[in-house]
Amino acid sequence: MGGEVQLIIEPGPARLAELAADPPAGELAGRPLSAWRKLTRDHLGLPADVPIVATGHQTLLWHPGILAKYLLVEAMTAVDDRLASANLVVDQHTGPFGQFEVPLRRPDGSLGITTIMLSGYRAEVPMGEHAAFDPPLAPSDLPLALPSVGQGLERIFGAVTAARGEPDAAMQMAVALDRLMSHWLAPAPKVRASLLVGTPLGRLLVRLMAREPDRCARLYNEAVASTGVRDISPLAISAEAVELPLWVIDEAGRRRRATDRDVQAWDSGQAAPTRLLPRALLLTALVRVGMCDVFIHGTGGAAYDRAMELWVQRWLGIQPSPCGIATATLRLPLGGGGDAVDLDEARRAVRRLWHDPQRAARRGGASGRKQAFLELIVGAPRRSRRRRELFGHMHGYLKQQRRVHAAAIGDARGRVQTGARQQAEAPIIARRTWPFPLYPKEMIDRLAEEVAQLVAGGQQR
Repeated sequence: MGGEVQLIIEPGPARLAELAADPPAGELAGRPLSAWRKLTRDHLGLPADVPIVATGHQTLLWHPGILAKYLLVEAMTAVDDRLASANLVVDQHTGPFGQFEVPLRRPDGSLGITTIMLSGYRAEVPMGEHAAFDPPLAPSDLPLALPSVGQGLERIFGAVTAARGEPDAAMQMAVALDRLMSHWLAPAPKVRASLLVGTPLGRLLVRLMAREPDRCARLYNEAVASTGVRDISPLAISAEAVELPLWVIDEAGRRRRATDRDVQAWDSGQAAPTRLLPRALLLTALVRVGMCDVFIHGTGGAAYDRAMELWVQRWLGIQPSPCGIATATLRLPLGGGGDAVDLDEARRAVRRLWHDPQRAARRGGASGRKQAFLELIVGAPRRSRRRRELFGHMHGYLKQQRRVHAAAIGDARGRVQTGARQQAEAPIIARRTWPFPLYPKEMIDRLAEEVAQLVAGGQQR
């Protein structure tokens, strides 16, 4: 396994270009959506006179499936100079951002995994609130599984180190990713997710939430429930407070869920809370209503964005700009050849051979000699001396047969070891989520070429 490229783009690139050229019409707060798009893009420094195809992600070390989104945007804007691009830098997420895993090849030839640390992190503090960091030296003594993994490690550490002058960790990693992707695409204009609430459209939506928090939250919950999205929790609604789809960032940089009181205080210009950042569905609503004409998601983002579309339609009475899907599956060429071993059957075979070694020669049921012993034992009186003697003779015979058939027993045990190793290594070999710089360059070249050919073919049709 490894070396194959499985690419998914939906709808096709030609249809995506058509959608970008014809964004939804409609009005919001007495202004056409086209006016809100212009206001938003002017605020963000994006061109307002051309259709924008955008994508984005947390600034982590992406796997090739995420890279495919950026390759699609690059290819579409390369063949059609009427389109512009934008890169949404999702900087409000929390959790470990400075670590990733790499595959190892142990001295015995088996595969393993180790974690590489670029930086620590503070719990509940968004990545954009972390300072830029100096990574340690790249590890040089690991038994890495492939030469490309070692080369990728060097490139990752070099790119992150070179970007340590950026204002925070999110932008440091965004710039490092640009450098790591530079062989296949040019950097697109970056838009930080944390800036979107401050746009004219963002301020309008916050104001509408502040005025009718119950209605906003109820329609949000109904949309999430009706679309069956499991990884988005409903907003809490009570007599005391109504949760809204925003984060509050306090003076220490920590993130917590916002309520109607937080939003009303922010909208009225009071000092607290310090900042508001959009949560997932509000973020993509701001992006797809104000920032771009088509947004390219992965499969996960497209699934939860169906809830966003329904929420915005019911709450605001508008249709967001369309989205597409781009993803790819690439697996590192880590091996996995040879016949697969049924581990359970291999273990049963060892047990059968151990308890009746002559089966190795007969390849059938119980050997005649052992069967004779068993019949004599059963026929002897229970707890009798004769029964004990027969039992001892049978085990002496089995011990002698184990020496005779030691090679067959060893082979059977070897199959168990092979099966156990295959079972342990299968998730490593099948994994598609290694950081893209760890893949052989020719594999990413092939992915980029397939995306470009698909886009070019769509343009010709």
